[in-house]
Amino acid sequence: TVEVDPRWSAALPGVETCSHLILLYWMDRARRDLAVQAPKHYSDGGRPTFALRSPVRPNPIALAVVELRKVEGNVLHVVGVDCLDNTPLIDIKPYFASADSIPGARVGWHTDRKR
Repeated sequence: TVEVDPRWSAALPGVETCSHLILLYWMDRARRDLAVQAPKHYSDGGRPTFALRSPVRPNPIALAVVELRKVEGNVLHVVGVDCLDNTPLIDIKPYFASADSIPGARVGWHTDRKR
């Protein structure tokens, strides 16, 4: 669940019509000191932080596209968010498949790696 500060309840009407949302949140317990990281699932050495989606970064802003199941007051019931309880929420935006999906997008180092 995502709990929206009650002061922002007036900003929620219309959200219930969205099947998916973009959540921006602050990974407040993440490290901020690595320029190069070694992802667990890759054995070919480290990767620069900005080439990864790890929460370890100078400004640990995270993004998740979530499925919205229902809205109850200021609580959003979602599927697909990957964060710890009490992680600060920065913003909520509707997901527009027409603008937010780039079917041909790729991450070369990930796509081209040997499995």
